[in-house]
Amino acid sequence: MADPKILAPKEEAVPKTAAELKALLKRTQAGDHTALPVVRQMVGNPHYLRLLGGELAETAAKSFIRAMSDTDIGFAEAVQKKMELMRAELLGANPTPIERLLVERIVACWLQVQDADIRTAQGQRDASIRLADFHQRRMDAANRRFLAAVKALAVVRKLAVPVLQVNIAKKQVNVVAPAAVTPATD
Repeated sequence: MADPKILAPKEEAVPKTAAELKALLKRTQAGDHTALPVVRQMVGNPHYLRLLGGELAETAAKSFIRAMSDTDIGFAEAVQKKMELMRAELLGANPTPIERLLVERIVACWLQVQDADIRTAQGQRDASIRLADFHQRRMDAANRRFLAAVKALAVVRKLAVPVLQVNIAKKQVNVVAPAAVTPATD
């Protein structure tokens, strides 16, 4: 019978140095499945999750910003800051998980609208009718997605039922705001 120590894969530790992390990332990007056990350990940590690409909305936004800014790092930084400010303003003090998702979508769609508008404006001088139509449809589609995300956030916030908890003489009373009732017509 074979020695179990020989058959069991070597337990790999989470990288502790930048060089170890770089080597692990190189393996994962190359499709090395032997890196999976350590990757599975790492994705439990939000920092590593982001580093390994688990924040897809952030990755998509960075791709759009990179495409829009090319080598202009000032422009890229300004767009990222604008997105941070929008995110903070839309989230408010105590966002729910669904509000966080919708705000991310709104900010992403806002970026796509701006990208479509900029590319349309930059290419309109030499555009054929077919290309101009493509750009216009792209702008319209991006704007529809943006407005749909904004509307979804508004609906979620409107449907949120406020609850008031009052403690009187050690008795808890929960008061829920009444739902809007439309009068029945005879």
